[in-house]
Amino acid sequence: MTAAALLCLLSGILLWNTRGSATVRNPERQGQAVSARSRKTYEGSEPIDLVLDLGASLMESGLPMTTLLDSMGRCIPQCAALRTVARCLEMNMEWEKAWEPAPRWLAPLQRSLGFAHATGAPASALLRNTAQLQRRERAQHVARCGAQFATRLVLPLGVCALPAFIALGVVPLIIALFPHLA
Repeated sequence: MTAAALLCLLSGILLWNTRGSATVRNPERQGQAVSARSRKTYEGSEPIDLVLDLGASLMESGLPMTTLLDSMGRCIPQCAALRTVARCLEMNMEWEKAWEPAPRWLAPLQRSLGFAHATGAPASALLRNTAQLQRRERAQHVARCGAQFATRLVLPLGVCALPAFIALGVVPLIIALFPHLA
């Protein structure tokens, strides 16, 4: 499978999974609409693990880092800022300064590519490991939220179920035991 086909396939999956659609009629304002939409999304809704896997696949296919960032920025609406990062890196800007326009949720991509850029380590392996780490962290977060939900559910359930149990179970039993009370 070619890199372009893989990029189109994964970006289609990312677009299919995104919430809401903001139509942009003016192409000059497209970057503004994407950044406004990315501000509206809640924390954790960004597909960072898919972006990392896509980046690893494209790196394995032989794309240079700046071309990879530009392609991902062009094809994935949430990653439009990566085009700016690619242009800054092509102009030999410092790594940290070039990544300033990127959203905060792309920090794992920045760290992985930054380490590969600085040391010459294989970027695809770093990106895949970071994607696995992101998935594991999200699963742990979901498990914590589930446990918190269970503990928060006890009080309302007790407030509603306990009076119903007393009214429908205990009171008729007491009335049945003491017939002269009725």
